[in-house]
Amino acid sequence: MRISTGVTVNVSANTERWLSELRAGRTFGGTGLVAALAANVSIVQLFNPVGSLVTVIVKLITVNIQVQVSGGVTLYNTALTTLVGNGANLLNGGANSVAEVRTIQTGGALGTFIASYDLIANTPIVFGGDWLVELGAGEGVTFQPGAVNFAARASFLWMEI
Repeated sequence: MRISTGVTVNVSANTERWLSELRAGRTFGGTGLVAALAANVSIVQLFNPVGSLVTVIVKLITVNIQVQVSGGVTLYNTALTTLVGNGANLLNGGANSVAEVRTIQTGGALGTFIASYDLIANTPIVFGGDWLVELGAGEGVTFQPGAVNFAARASFLWMEI
């Protein structure tokens, strides 16, 4: 509960944790975009590198696709080939993340699906909310369309502890 000049606001423990980690410089955001390629699945991944000394707790993944198709989130523990970059610190000016946003175009789905939905064209969908998945060193989570020939865009929010 937060109390301010004559105002009391109830917030969840998860919200308080997120705010506390943000102020400590341990929350991050990153986005990946992969163009469509004939006969290939476009995949975006958040990956905690092998040898990392942090645990990544993924808060949510927001995805968008330009056409109606199924899509989903998978656990996939091999780094995808193309490094987009490290996440930006949500404490503006703080150090970038250890975790990396990566992409690939490949012939089929990768990983174990933990969520799958029919996606409506140009309508963002959020996987997660309070927390989605925890990633140790050498572990990753992906978003991928459920068919070939589609572009993929995914934005991740996470903390590193």
